[in-house]
Amino acid sequence: MRVFRTRPKTGWTPVGNVAGGQNFYHSLKAKGLLLTLMSYPDGYDMTLEKIVRLHQLAGGKGEGKHAVRGAMQELREAGLVIHMKERAGGGKWSMTTAVSDDPQVLFDLLKG
Repeated sequence: MRVFRTRPKTGWTPVGNVAGGQNFYHSLKAKGLLLTLMSYPDGYDMTLEKIVRLHQLAGGKGEGKHAVRGAMQELREAGLVIHMKERAGGGKWSMTTAVSDDPQVLFDLLKG
């Protein structure tokens, strides 16, 4: 196989081979979701519903909400996605999702 890489005009998303392309344990669907989530900047307001809707609007062959939720569950079980409660203003709480291609990074984040 020969690989031809292009130089993107608007940026690129680095994902480690262990969690990404050369990981044969996780499903292709979960790896695609990981790449999609990591392609957005830190702090971006992205939800699973938005991902499903964006694929539908683009006319893509995106999976439905249940399939995307299943892929998210797979990433959570692998330690590549965590959900954290954080104190927001006024004594309220908010939920933040953290994504990484290295589960150790998220484990360290949880330990504080």
